[in-house]
Amino acid sequence: MADIEKKSPADNTHLNEEELDHFKEKLLKEQEETQNQIEEIKDNLDDLNANFDDTKSSQDHHHGNLATEEDAKLTYMSQLEKNQEKLDQITVALDRIGTGDYGICIETGQPIQKERLETMPYALRTVGAKS
Repeated sequence: MADIEKKSPADNTHLNEEELDHFKEKLLKEQEETQNQIEEIKDNLDDLNANFDDTKSSQDHHHGNLATEEDAKLTYMSQLEKNQEKLDQITVALDRIGTGDYGICIETGQPIQKERLETMPYALRTVGAKS
């Protein structure tokens, strides 16, 4: 049985195929960059945890340093969470290209402005719906 390739997605989007290809490329680039950032943050967190364990046992360790290391951990965890949320949004946006819903607000059903998609290709809402 031959695979049938879908030539174009459903016509829910206001974007043409050339624009969809452009945004798909942007999304794939953002996805790769975000995955790299997540790996870097995880590496930094691992390094911080390893150093924290080493210095925690030291008698010279000052309570102020412990607080600074905890602050750094919280910062890394926050960055990790934000990047994971972004990665999730990118995945949803890529899926929406496949279903023909890319560029349509998930709240209002209205088209998301192309300018917004250029800036944030993983946007799922119009500016008005985001507020």
